[in-house]
Amino acid sequence: MYKMIFGAKRKPGMSREAFGEYWTTTHANKARKVPGISRYVINLTADLGGSGRELAYDGFAEAWFEDDDAMRRSGRSPELKAVLEDEVNLFDLSTRFSVIVEEHLMIADGTWQAREPTP
Repeated sequence: MYKMIFGAKRKPGMSREAFGEYWTTTHANKARKVPGISRYVINLTADLGGSGRELAYDGFAEAWFEDDDAMRRSGRSPELKAVLEDEVNLFDLSTRFSVIVEEHLMIADGTWQAREPTP
């Protein structure tokens, strides 16, 4: 299982509320059409203290792929092109990053999943 993680700050002049609304509706509706993605999660930063202070990033997204072939196919799709073209409506592109990771599930449903280290 491979995952691509994205992070970004909202575009200048956009409120946190408008950013969250756009990303979880308009932009997500474009992303859901990209072939090969088996799971897509948007993580919006939370202001739990209510300070309203600016954070380095306003959100992160995770896109899961069953294998590297699925990831490569999605990268060549016209649907992904539409998602990337829409990013100017949402992100400060100078802050946007992505990284591909191989996921290692450690805890699921409160249960430890990983093997113990060998002595």
